[in-house]
Amino acid sequence: MKIALFIPCLVNHYSPHIAIDTLALLEKVGHDVYYPEGQTCCGQILTNSGCHKEAIGTVEALSKSLLSEPCDFIVAPSASCVVALKENIERLENQEYTHKLVPKIYELTEFLHDICPISESLKNVNKSVSMQMSCHGLRLLHLATPSELTVEKPFNKFFDILKLIPQLDIRKPKRDECCGFGGSFCIDESDISGKMSIDKVNSHLATGAQAIVAYDPSCMMSLQGIIDRNKIELEVLHISSLLNQAL
Repeated sequence: MKIALFIPCLVNHYSPHIAIDTLALLEKVGHDVYYPEGQTCCGQILTNSGCHKEAIGTVEALSKSLLSEPCDFIVAPSASCVVALKENIERLENQEYTHKLVPKIYELTEFLHDICPISESLKNVNKSVSMQMSCHGLRLLHLATPSELTVEKPFNKFFDILKLIPQLDIRKPKRDECCGFGGSFCIDESDISGKMSIDKVNSHLATGAQAIVAYDPSCMMSLQGIIDRNKIELEVLHISSLLNQAL
């Protein structure tokens, strides 16, 4: 398949290794991947703050970039930016963007689970990991059943992909609580955000895992800040990095 790679601002500026790992992963499983030039912000920070009109320009520019060349799907290594981009495109009320672009946009985890599952044999990864389930991925992309719900058949697409890796010890905190990032929330309510991040790191530590594995770079940045400040020996990995180790 021909895949257009959508790389959000946070990944581009703070964790470019996630973009590199995502590109390598998609190419390893057989896709033709390219990076549309002229990409800009999905508008999430602006719309989180209620600045919907101010976000129009950047959302239109990104939409034009992603439509500049034919592709089968658009894949991004960030659940929150995928959600924001889809919602902001629909606010534009542009039928071309809504009908041609939105159905092609997928977060990496849902793409690997729903659209093109990994068929390659994976190598052993002898590591214990604690799953970081982001709020956007859980409740807006429906990547898993949230822990607050009691259902007959709970599901977790993130877990389903991770369990493909032989010898990987997968663990999970007791509850799916927010990491404290929340876009502009971490700026407007920094004290509350910081305490939530501390609580979340502690919940991962309680699993006894060697590393945290996540699909949302914003969560990773929030947790990494607490880990670095407190000199905690706990690795934070994006799912693309972990899968690359196994391919």
